[in-house]
Amino acid sequence: MQENYSVYKVPSLAKKEAYNFETVSYDSVSLFEELNAISEEIEKCRLRNC
Repeated sequence: MQENYSVYKVPSLAKKEAYNFETVSYDSVSLFEELNAISEEIEKCRLRNC
């Protein structure tokens, strides 16, 4: 009997080991804040040039 191909299986979500998230520390929070500020500045520049 053929396998049912109408149901899409996501292989990366099938394993629990795929969920390997790092813990959030103060250093990573400040890094994400800086990256967010940089992305906002890039977006402002992009909107001015359009």
